[in-house]
Amino acid sequence: MITKSRFVALALVSLLNLSISTRDWANTVTNNPSQDGSVYFDGVVSLGAYVTCAPGDIEGDVAFSLSSVTGTVTQALLSVNPYGLPLFGPHVSVYWSGNTNGLLAGTDYDSGTLVGTFTLPSLGYGQPAYFDVTSIFSSVNTPYVEFDLRSDGTDVFSSTAYNYGRPSQLMITTVPEPSTAALTVAGILAVAFLKTRRSCKFAPGARIRRVS
Repeated sequence: MITKSRFVALALVSLLNLSISTRDWANTVTNNPSQDGSVYFDGVVSLGAYVTCAPGDIEGDVAFSLSSVTGTVTQALLSVNPYGLPLFGPHVSVYWSGNTNGLLAGTDYDSGTLVGTFTLPSLGYGQPAYFDVTSIFSSVNTPYVEFDLRSDGTDVFSSTAYNYGRPSQLMITTVPEPSTAALTVAGILAVAFLKTRRSCKFAPGARIRRVS
């Protein structure tokens, strides 16, 4: 029979191996928009065009499906890249809202919750800038998420209709839920226990102590 101390040692080794390999469980999915375009102050939605921002007039809107997201989100990055240069608004404020159907609407203008205001680096055509939007995933409870882009100058970004290589994208990295990890640990320990017990039972030269 396996001793308690040996089983504990095996358990610790298994947990160590599990913690080292957890990073290998991470899964990154890149999502293209379900719909994108520009929303004007008067409620007009321009689809099949660019993602355009102009202060006090136009906001760029991009919606994404979250159907591929399973597990805990550890990182989420929203990318944009210029379709028109120069970019006159180096500071872009990103707002988010839950979206039930993945479509843009006129009521999206001047809506949403601020994620942050980001400073664009010097970009060329097709060169993406990335906004960290990980924080919103503690609150998202809809099948789609929408981002509203507002800049302090006129900016024209790529869209699904017009792009230099790709439109805006949402890159989401996830790891399994804690319950899944716990089941994996239990499985590893069970296998380790059975293997060790089997090897102890059939070890050559093993003696059975007779208790009177």
